[in-house]
Order: sequence, then C-alpha cells, then structure tokens
Amino acid sequence: MNSQTNYYQDQPNTGVIRRYDFTVSRGTIAPDGYELSTILVNGQFPAPLIEANWGDTIQVTVHNDLDDEGVSLHWHGILQKGMPWEDGVPGVTQCPIPPKKSFTYQFLADLYGTSWYHSHYSAQVAAGLFGPLVIYGPREKKDYDIDIGPVMLSDWYHKEYFDLVEEIMKPGGNGVVLSDSNLINGKMNFNCSSVAPGDKTPCKSNAGISKFRFKRGKVHRLRLINPSAEAIQRFSIDGHTMKVIANDFVPVQPYDTNVVTLGVGQRTDVLVRANGKLDSYWMRSNISAICSLGRAPAALAAIYYDNANQKKAPKSQAWDIPDPGTCANDDLSITKPVMKLPLPPADKTIELDISSFKNASNVTLWTLGGVAARTNYNSPTLLLSKLGNHTFEPEWNVINTGKAKSVRVVVNNKTPVA
Repeated sequence: MNSQTNYYQDQPNTGVIRRYDFTVSRGTIAPDGYELSTILVNGQFPAPLIEANWGDTIQVTVHNDLDDEGVSLHWHGILQKGMPWEDGVPGVTQCPIPPKKSFTYQFLADLYGTSWYHSHYSAQVAAGLFGPLVIYGPREKKDYDIDIGPVMLSDWYHKEYFDLVEEIMKPGGNGVVLSDSNLINGKMNFNCSSVAPGDKTPCKSNAGISKFRFKRGKVHRLRLINPSAEAIQRFSIDGHTMKVIANDFVPVQPYDTNVVTLGVGQRTDVLVRANGKLDSYWMRSNISAICSLGRAPAALAAIYYDNANQKKAPKSQAWDIPDPGTCANDDLSITKPVMKLPLPPADKTIELDISSFKNASNVTLWTLGGVAARTNYNSPTLLLSKLGNHTFEPEWNVINTGKAKSVRVVVNNKTPVA
C-alpha cells in the first residue's frame, strides 16, 4: 500500500498493538501563569502524544480518577469502521466511564496523518482534556528532513469548565464566553496586571513560551492542530512561507501560503524550510477577532536556528495578513486532494441547517436540523439500536437513513456570523 491507496476502502492491518495507559485526574497548573484547577492525563497538559503506524491497533486503557464526574475520550477523525462503539461519545456510542472506574478503547489506525483526541463529556475539553494523535503513513519521497511534531493552538479560560457551561446557558446570555489567553503547545505569557480587581488567584506574568529548534537549510514538518473550545486560529511564522501538504487526514497537492486558518478540531500539516536570515523568529497564532472572542487573542512561540541563544527573544516582524472576517477557512479552491476519490451516487440526500435561537427560558440554544440535541448518558443510542429499539426521543436527533448505502449530507450555516 502507498499514498495512492484508497484509504477509505483499503486499510492495512499490521497486527501490531500500540498500548497506552491513561489516568484522568484533577490538577492545578498555570500554562499561562494563572493558576487553575484543570483535568489532566497522567498529570500532563496537553495530554500525552499517541503514536502509531497506519494499520496498527491503538489500545488505550483509561482510568477515571475524578471524584464526581464521568469521562469519555473521542479519537478525532478515526473512521471506526466495524467498531463504532469505540468512538467515545457518551449517550451515543457508550456510557461515560464512571468515577474510579476504567475502560479500554481499542481501534484500528485506519487513516494516517495528524489528529487529536479529547474528552466528549460535557465541556471537559475546555479544562484541557485533549492531546495529539499521529499516525505515520506511506512516504515514497523525502519531502522533508525533520518532523517537528504536533503544534497545538488552543484558547484558554481562567474559569473551570462547568462555570463556563453555566455562563453560556444562563438566561439572557448570548451563548458565548471570552477566552482569557491563547496557547501554543500549552504555553503563553499572560499579563497578570489585567486580572480582575479582587482576584487573589496566584499569577506569574512570565510563565514561559514554547520553543522550537530549526536546522538552517532543512525542511521541517509541523503538524498544526486546533483543539480549542471555541477559537478559530490563524497561524503564521515570521519571514517564512509554509507549504501545506495535508488537511484533516487528507494529503493535498502542495501549495504555499503565509497563513493557515484552522477551525476547532481541524488539522493542517505544513512544510517550512529554514532559510531565514535571522537566528530566531516568532511563531504566531491569533484568534480570529471577527468570529471568536478573546481577551488576549495573540499567542507566541519562538523558533531558534541551530545553536541560537534561546534566552534572547526574537526580533522578527509579523506578516501583514489582515483577518478576512469571513469566519471561514482559507480558500478551498486551492485545496486539491492528492488522490481524487469518485463519489458514489447518493441513495439519500439529507439537508441540515445549523442555527441558534432563544428558548422560552431566554437561553441561547444551538440547533442542527432544527433540533437542539440532548443525549441520555445512561442510554446510548447505539446500544438501544443493537437491542432492537429503533424509536428514539426527538431531542436525541437520530436520523434514520434506512437501507441507503450512500448518503449525501448538505449542511447550511444559518448562524448570524458566518
């Protein structure tokens, strides 16, 4: 199998099992200098990197060490063909893992490239319960020299996640909350002088930023991931052009750009040649001012060439890249898959609108296909279906496609800002 293999139809099975053991627990950290009780995996934020080769089996045993809430982990972008119960969505594919209990996920690494995993329980992802997932695939040509690895671009909040949920769901609210910071690989400096009067939370202004090493003249692969709770990220590197080679597990015809836009959950792989004249440069990720709300939307990390002094801050200048204000990805017309896959004729077409409204309690709710979905954590729809129950509550928003083998889904964004 190679890069021309139809990865949606043909996946290798190496027989190799990549085993991971995760303990989910509470812990106090200060990724930007402001201390906060968060949810960690093996005491780490971001959570540990999962690595596998295409066709390996990934096995992750999750121990829920939280006192009073469940946990589930979703493996973003994995097809889960023949094993949908491993998808990690409580109320749909499983019950949450109860406090002080364990559960083992096991699934095939059926696609290759860059992705991530995260909690799908309530809004725990906003508490830091996410980590990178890299599946190494075929590589017939040496188009880069060094794999820098995951570069995670995440908004950050100075409130516990359930406080954010309550703020969003309060009557009269607008359904959004402002992030307090923006992080690159879990680090950024926050200006502690901007903390609200009366807030006695320990805060250190110079917490530190992420730093990367480039080798002059070499081509580096960066695996960009947006695990944010809400933010659209716009990523750039001063003085360097990026060559995009993949989006969301899909290899694309390479193209050059100075900025990459990533919505929540999206991944983009880029190649960067270290051909700058300076010894150090700023790496930047800015939360889109039009579409996302942040008190400190600009994140910085530093790139140092060879043996450059990492104690000195870069003096590079940012690209002049105005925010287009469209809340959309970069122009999709330049994104062409390496391998074109013919679409089968659709047996059924479903059209769904994304929108929002105020309910009778003046709470902002978001809808898909006219339904503000709610699930029952104790009754996963997949289990009910297996048991022969094919009648579901309307608020579960289950769509029955009958015997259709190919379904086309048309999604229309009817939200006010698009």
